[in-house]
Amino acid sequence: MVYEEFGGDVSVREVPDPVAPEGGIVVRVGASGLCRSDWHAWAGHDDSVRLPQIPGHEFAGTVTAVGAGVRTWHVGDRVTAPFVTSAVT
Repeated sequence: MVYEEFGGDVSVREVPDPVAPEGGIVVRVGASGLCRSDWHAWAGHDDSVRLPQIPGHEFAGTVTAVGAGVRTWHVGDRVTAPFVTSAVT
């Protein structure tokens, strides 16, 4: 799913494959949830969201590419990224 304007139509379409940045990975998403914060982003209530936007920050999938410097993750690893907010004190 992709939207190109706040409050606009949401469409399902192909997007270019991402490239793993240095220190990062690429995950092929197998499942993703949409929640109220995704709605707030779509509605334009979050000024940190950049367009076009692919919603769904809670996901599970498989690592398909590993960037330079990554040592913990490997292609084929199954991963999840649940939404977590925390603070270091």
